[in-house]
Formats: sequence, C-alpha cells, structure tokens
Amino acid sequence: MKFKYASVLLIPLFSVGTQSFSQELLTLNDAIGIALNQNPWIQVSRNTAEITQNNAHIGNAGMLPQVNLSSGVNYSDNETDTNSGLVNSTSSITTAAISASMTVFNGFGNLFTFRKLKSAADIGELTARNNIENELLNVIFAFYGVARADEQQKIAQESVTISSERYERVKKRGAFGQANKIAILNAEVDLSADSISYYNAELAYSEAHRNLNTLLNHNIDQEYTIDDQTVFTQEYKLEYLQQKAFQQNAGYRIYVNNVKQSTYDLRIAQAGYLPKLSVSSSYGYSQNNDDFAVRLDAPTRGLTASATLSLNLFDGFQRRSKRQNAQLSIENQKLLLQDARLALEQELKNTFASYENSRYILAVQQRNLESAQLNFERTRELYELGQVTSTQFREAQLNLIRAKNNISNARFDAKLYEYELLKLSGELVQENVTSNK
Repeated sequence: MKFKYASVLLIPLFSVGTQSFSQELLTLNDAIGIALNQNPWIQVSRNTAEITQNNAHIGNAGMLPQVNLSSGVNYSDNETDTNSGLVNSTSSITTAAISASMTVFNGFGNLFTFRKLKSAADIGELTARNNIENELLNVIFAFYGVARADEQQKIAQESVTISSERYERVKKRGAFGQANKIAILNAEVDLSADSISYYNAELAYSEAHRNLNTLLNHNIDQEYTIDDQTVFTQEYKLEYLQQKAFQQNAGYRIYVNNVKQSTYDLRIAQAGYLPKLSVSSSYGYSQNNDDFAVRLDAPTRGLTASATLSLNLFDGFQRRSKRQNAQLSIENQKLLLQDARLALEQELKNTFASYENSRYILAVQQRNLESAQLNFERTRELYELGQVTSTQFREAQLNLIRAKNNISNARFDAKLYEYELLKLSGELVQENVTSNK
C-alpha cells in the first residue's frame, strides 16, 4: 500500500504540504508532512496495521478448500524362502494425485473466526492511528518547543540589551563622578545575570531543535526558522468534544473492539458443541512396475470422494473450559471498557479546564504586558533623568521581561492544550493516516 500524502488534514490550522527542510522557513505543515513520511515509528505503525489487514482473510479462517498435489515412488525388495531356495523379487509403485479438502460446517466456528480476524484488523488500524497521532502530537509539541525557545531567547536578548545600555550609561556617569562604585557593580551584576539567562536560553533553543530533528528523522543539527503563528480561531464546547471522543478516540475504540473480540471467542467456543462436516476428493494415477522404475506410461486412474460428519461427544471438558473462559473474558473487557471511558472523560475534562485556564491567563497577561511596558518606559525616562534608583529601574525591567515570558508560556500552553483536545476527541487527523494506499 502507498500512503496518500495529500489525503491528510490536520485541524484546525494546517493541511499537509510538500515543503522540506531545504526552505529557510519551517511551518507546522512542513513538520507534520515530513514526520508522516520519514518518522520511523510512524512507518512501523503503518506496517504493523498492514500485517493485521493481511491476516484478515477467509483463508486464515478455514473457509477455503485445501488443494494439494502429491507424487511418489514406493520401492520394495523382498526375499522369499521357498522349497527351491531363496527367491528375490523387486517392485515399485509410482503415484501422482491431486486432492482437495474443505470443512463445510463446523458450528459456524470458521465464520466467527473470520469475523474475529476482521475485528483484529480494525484493532490494528486503531492501534496504528493511536500511535501515529501520539507521534504527531510529539512533533507538534516539539515544533512549538522550538518556537517557545526561540521567543524566550529573543526576550533574554532584549534583557541583555537593556542591561548593557544601563551598564554603559552608569560607567559614563561614574567617569564624570555622577555614579558611585556600587551603582556600577550593581549594573555589572545584573548584566552578568541576564547574560547567563541568555546563554541558557540559547542552550534550550539548540536542544529544542535537536528534539524536533530527531522526531522528523532528519539531520540532528539541521537549523531553520520556525513559523510560530498561534491563532485561536475556534471556540470548543466540552459536550461536543466529549461526544466526539467516545465516537472517534482511537485508544478508547480499541477497548470497544476488544469486547467484540471476546464475544467472537465465545461464539467459537460454542461452535465446538455442534457437528462438523468435512468433504474431500482426490484424483490420481498409479502404476506398478517390476524392479525399480519411475514412470506412468500405463497408469491406473482413480477418483475418490468422501464426506465425514462428526460430533465430539466428550473431550475432557475442554469445550466447557473454553466457553467459561470466554465468558469471563467478555466480563473483563467490559470492565476495562468502562474504566477506559471514565479515564477518557477525566482526561478530556482536565485538558479542557487547562485549555480554558491558559486562555484566561493569556488574556490577563496581555493586559499586564501593556501595563509593564508603559511602566518600564516611564521608569527608564525617569532613570535617565536621575529621578529613580537603579533598583527601581531593575524591578521595572524584570517585570517587563517576566510579563513577556508569561505571555509566551501562556500562548504556547494554550495552543498545545488545544491540540491535546483534538487528539482526545479523535479530531487531530480527519482522514486515515494508517493506510499506505
């Protein structure tokens, strides 16, 4: 099967494109497309799903005849003790035959076996989709991790620039006797602290890049510019997401299909109490030859056919044990399904609450940023006029940097929670990405 790259659509902001790392700008579209084609775990998931699809065949359920072609030679060398002495006789029999056999009825066991194989294929598809969605979510987290690290690096750079300007200004004032040694040392300490923060931000940025490159199965040191747009274009309703989650969440649907699998096991076990009808037929050639010879130049032809009806009256209570175990398995799978439903509901509600909270924090922090920016600009003006202390200026600077970092964190947190909601509700990927067709 070949994966149809253009069929994938991720919600809500992007559809798969065909760009690659050769571009200077890497969008989330590009990262998703590259991961779908190059991530090894995604490829493994697809192959595993295809294995379960290949197994879901009526031949594996015993619903097709078995046809065999056989041939052979039997040679015998006999020595007989007679009144006149020992007599040696040799002969050989050459045979060739084609035979077919089939189980016509076995209590519908083969039918339920086939349905079980189909259900296993569905579980394989769901498992692959769940794994692929998890890997795509890792890619999304890594992508925005790079974007977050890049933004925080720029904020740290801005803080270094502010502290550097302050340090240079204080040094000039000190040269003219307008600033004491303590003021110069304070400015130097603050500049050093901001420089360390910037170097740490640089390190985090490099690590984030390597993390994303690993998920994309690309050169570990590949560098690129991230398109970090985080637009919130849709309001989500918890009731709608919950309804979709129970219908579409791959992990939950696996538990639903496990109940179906156990039901088929029970039907297969019950089939053992019914009679079994098998038919077979054979058409072949045989020829007796003196001495050792392999030939069929004057064969005897023969056609045989048979039908066998059997009923197992007693098997040491094996059928009863299988039936009881299958019934217990159904109960277990129902309990696990109930637990999975509660767990999914809990995770969805917790993620939704975190998403709503992060959106609220983002709105509050945006208002705080305006105040922090105005406060910093006013404090800087007064500082340059010598009307506020360096401590007051530093506090205004830190408040501004803190507000920008808080907005950055709230913005990316909200976006990541949004994608988690889409994953939980089964709407991260609208079309099937497990197929290579």
